[in-house]
Amino acid sequence: MSTDPRVVRSKAKVIDSALELLAERGVAGTSVEAIVERSGVAKTTVYRHWPTRGELILDAIDACIEPPVTPDLGALRADLHALIGGLCEALSTTRWAALMPSLIDAAERDPEFAEIHHRFATTRNAPLHDVIGRAIDRGELPPDVDAELLSDLLAGPVFYRRLVAGAPLDRSDGERLVDQVLHAYTSDVPPMPATPV
Repeated sequence: MSTDPRVVRSKAKVIDSALELLAERGVAGTSVEAIVERSGVAKTTVYRHWPTRGELILDAIDACIEPPVTPDLGALRADLHALIGGLCEALSTTRWAALMPSLIDAAERDPEFAEIHHRFATTRNAPLHDVIGRAIDRGELPPDVDAELLSDLLAGPVFYRRLVAGAPLDRSDGERLVDQVLHAYTSDVPPMPATPV
């Protein structure tokens, strides 16, 4: 069954208006009423598609970037280059980076947004976890690797550099990061000498 073009246009207007307001006012200053006024779409229509303000804002932020896809290029390094390089690119070329601090701030203050932010992060991190799990199964990583920690070590510096340090990023930065992290995980690093008592 095809979607009514009027519904598609109305939803696009709402999302565009929400993104404009989020960029101007942040999450705290973006209300359904303001989105209705900006978009010209009736409040009843907005609530028909988004039961809560949080769901609407999450959809708007999600619309900034391509849906996450799990690469399968045959090797862990290639898969991680695709994922982390793509993350660097997304944070540099979309509105996503500008909206993230406001969403994180809202998640610290509002339980609804904390849950929304958790779902958003879980969805976005799933391909990275899948790639790492597959690499463990193939023997490319030791079986005792903490996949959650490795994910943080790969993605964390990207967000720090873009959102905290305000430094530029491109795909090659992500690839270099992947190479350095994988070197630490796949090299035989000698143990640190015992500290004399």
